[in-house]
Amino acid sequence: MGKLSSPSDFTTIDPNYTTGKGYYTTHTEVSNLLQIESFTAFTTPTIAEVGALIKRVEERIDDITKHSYRPIVYKDEYSSFSNFRHSNYPVWNWQNYIGFVQLEYPKVRKLLRLEVWQGDNWLDIASATAKVKVPATTTTSDWQIVLTVGSHTFAVAENSHFYDTYGPKTTASQIADAINEVFPAQTAGFTGETVAKSVTANGNASVNISDFFYATTDTEASDTVVISSKLMGDDGSNCGITSTFGNVTAFTDNETQSRLEDFWTINSEGKIFFLKEYPFTMKHSIRVTYVAGDYRVPGTIHEAATKLVAAEVIRHDDNSILIADTGSNIDLKTKHDILIEEAHKILEGKKNLIHFIS
Repeated sequence: MGKLSSPSDFTTIDPNYTTGKGYYTTHTEVSNLLQIESFTAFTTPTIAEVGALIKRVEERIDDITKHSYRPIVYKDEYSSFSNFRHSNYPVWNWQNYIGFVQLEYPKVRKLLRLEVWQGDNWLDIASATAKVKVPATTTTSDWQIVLTVGSHTFAVAENSHFYDTYGPKTTASQIADAINEVFPAQTAGFTGETVAKSVTANGNASVNISDFFYATTDTEASDTVVISSKLMGDDGSNCGITSTFGNVTAFTDNETQSRLEDFWTINSEGKIFFLKEYPFTMKHSIRVTYVAGDYRVPGTIHEAATKLVAAEVIRHDDNSILIADTGSNIDLKTKHDILIEEAHKILEGKKNLIHFIS
């Protein structure tokens, strides 16, 4: 049983770290706690620097609690499939599945890939996917891969978002990184890139391609980019894709999910139940990529995040621009230590517990 919501939940969520807004708190909440004037581009720290502090604090909270209140993609989590046989003791007449897997993280928002090994290939039975097979020879700088979803159009362009001069497998990796808007760690040594990629919708710089799509190279054919929709269920089958070069497979609905179909889930617990014997009964026969993270940000998490960011502001402030240490109250170091202590006491009570049942 999960709590749907609480009047204490933090709901002012419009994440944009450069403007001081995160998932767990905002620059305004921090300045209010410290009882100082609002952060701007001219304060010390600036509003963007406070946003960077918020981003780091949110990651710290996730690491401490072993739980996230933000949408996080967990990639290629392997499981081994063990089937159940009704002839074995005990007989479970009420069981309507032949096996299940337990994901590492609960609060699953979306199964991006649910791949099951068929003996000679991986079969994806979740979401909706498209593919682009990169040409074997170098193309031109006119190459664009265009993805459409709803009213948004994203153009992933050669020489701007990826480079096609080092071979098809390197190019495919570049395209996947552009769609995911991540730093191209595998190829940066060749291309000389130093920052994460960014692809926004035409005419709308606040809409990003990674909000709607997830991409990887095909593990069995690494010159092919596999693109999954992040829309709910199989809604991604309505997305569009075109490419100037290469062979394109349009978005295809892979998913047949319900209690009486291929598989069903308990998302809050991170469980996937198989109704039919899809995976081979061998080690590492299931590969899952999914988005997980609680939809609600409890007031306690908001409080802890605000206090931790405020403590960082105190630690970095020069005591003359924003926060005056008049001596009439407790000194800044004591304020810092109190905020840290209170925040960590809150987080201790929010840690995830794992129960092993035999």
